[in-house]
Amino acid sequence: MNRAATLGVSPYMRVWTAVVTLLGLLAVAGCAAAADTSAGYDQADVRFNQQMIIHHRQTIQLAELAADRSSSSYVRELSKKLIAAEQADIQKMSEWLKSWQQPVPAEEPSQEATELRAGPGFDRGWLTVLSRHLEHGIHMAKEVQTSGKHEPTRLLADRIVREQGEELATIADRLD
Repeated sequence: MNRAATLGVSPYMRVWTAVVTLLGLLAVAGCAAAADTSAGYDQADVRFNQQMIIHHRQTIQLAELAADRSSSSYVRELSKKLIAAEQADIQKMSEWLKSWQQPVPAEEPSQEATELRAGPGFDRGWLTVLSRHLEHGIHMAKEVQTSGKHEPTRLLADRIVREQGEELATIADRLD
């Protein structure tokens, strides 16, 4: 006779206990995960994420111009890369803001670089505008590196400074 039978525990009760225990563990893990996104943030983190969402959306709008107007494979590839990366960042930052019960900025059209027309000079003009735009993003990220508390936001800022700094160096080489 097995031990469960000698204790008077039915197989149904053993399965039920296991299911309830598993659900309890999943609930605790889910609460811990939710707590991690909201723990340790301050107004500097909120402000940075809100402003960087707007900045990233402007980057996407700028990159979309290149898809239609550029004659350079480098510019078209860079624009695709920027769109994908900025969309992923916006998703993360929006989730953080929502977990903090903070508003996610509404999407607004950007007028940046709309004067650039397809044809000769577009790629150089676009890279020049993009350089100024990326420099501004790096400046924003450096501010939250020193004033923010939310570790995932600071890690995002570190990545923005590093990756956009590298991109600026490549763009500068192309503009020379």
